[in-house]
Amino acid sequence: MKSRLRVLLVPDSVYWVTGTIAKSTARFNPWIEATIASGPVIDQIFSEQPELIRNFDLVHFVCPYASKQWLARFRDFVPCVTSHHHVTDWEAVSHNLEGDAIVAVSPEWEEDLRTRGADMSRVFCVPSGVDADIFKPASEAERAAVRTRLKIPTGATVVGFFGKNSSNDDDRKGLDVFAEAIIKLNKRTQGLCVLIVGPGWKNLVGGLRASGVRCFWRPFITEQNELAKMYHALDFYWVTARIEGGPVTLLEGMSSEVCCLTTRVGIAREIVRDGENALLVPFNDVSGFVERTLALAADADARAHLGKKARQTILETMHAGITSQRVRNVYAKAFDVARERLGESAIELSDFAERASTADRMTETSEAIPLWGFPSQIHARVRMLEALAWSEHLILYHQQRAVALKLILQQWMRNPFSLLPPRIILRRFMPVRIVQAVVRLKNGRQPKLKELPG
Repeated sequence: MKSRLRVLLVPDSVYWVTGTIAKSTARFNPWIEATIASGPVIDQIFSEQPELIRNFDLVHFVCPYASKQWLARFRDFVPCVTSHHHVTDWEAVSHNLEGDAIVAVSPEWEEDLRTRGADMSRVFCVPSGVDADIFKPASEAERAAVRTRLKIPTGATVVGFFGKNSSNDDDRKGLDVFAEAIIKLNKRTQGLCVLIVGPGWKNLVGGLRASGVRCFWRPFITEQNELAKMYHALDFYWVTARIEGGPVTLLEGMSSEVCCLTTRVGIAREIVRDGENALLVPFNDVSGFVERTLALAADADARAHLGKKARQTILETMHAGITSQRVRNVYAKAFDVARERLGESAIELSDFAERASTADRMTETSEAIPLWGFPSQIHARVRMLEALAWSEHLILYHQQRAVALKLILQQWMRNPFSLLPPRIILRRFMPVRIVQAVVRLKNGRQPKLKELPG
């Protein structure tokens, strides 16, 4: 029998939230031999080496969109787990009902699946936890150091919002409420600053600054440890969203002992106790965010009390080391459901769990991206493809050209003989007429991609 279950975890990007969830799943389940590769990357790798598709015992689509193309393909070989984070366009995610087991990231979305006719015996609530070993409280010295580095005044009242604009379909994150509330708050308090982290917020940042708000913006942070430091600069973290799966940023803020204000979205319904470990504000309630923030802005002790209770809640219920272990039951169900379709004997997952003693626990932090299912000779290429795919996402959906170019150049330096980085620079950064001239110089023949089996 194999010593560990070979699992392919498919996020939208290893650099964003579903990538973090995948890394936590791998880290805190040592009985898994994990491979984490995003949808764009498996498109490329399995086209080049279709035989690698058979290197896995189970596929877990952490991203609900990547499964649209690949679910039908993988179902011919292995059990498949799909995910249900939230819904703004049901047609874009309805295919996930075909998963052998389905992960709902909060009771809100578990109930949503019920109303849509899902087979509830295959649905499991597995909240997207937070690595509390990384997102942790800051000392006063650490807090001051981060503010100094960001050039935020020492005595400022700092409100944070972290996210990416391409996730804000139909303004589900309520940035209209956020902006209006911040502008009103700025008129009623001295020394207000806003820290925004994530790509695509040029218009939001520009609008706030034009309204007189002192706004600091970090478009892209690659490392979780660096992202965790951003919370150290905050006095408040706001979630003004109307629709959310997690939200993971709420969990990160609470784990960091930041005073959080949130609407009743996603997991907030279950874990937030208003006035005890965070504050609950009604949807679209601009005044609610303003008034409740003002009430606490001058009361550091009250904010600290809320923060400590928030941290306690995370440690007791939402640490990724707790939540991510629930996938054991999910995977067991996926094997049970897939057995009839695949005609294979059942794998006893308890055996894998028993073999993984405490000494076997993965020592990597959540920064590590395991690639056990791919040959070691292509690992560098896979990592390059992940970075390049994300760089193109930054260009196409967020207009973060400078950040993307830096990422591409880093990969070119690490892979100087690869033609992919210069091709992307040519395609995305050169004038159209130059690109057209280069294309005319080529003989017009592109190598055909191999067909996948099945």
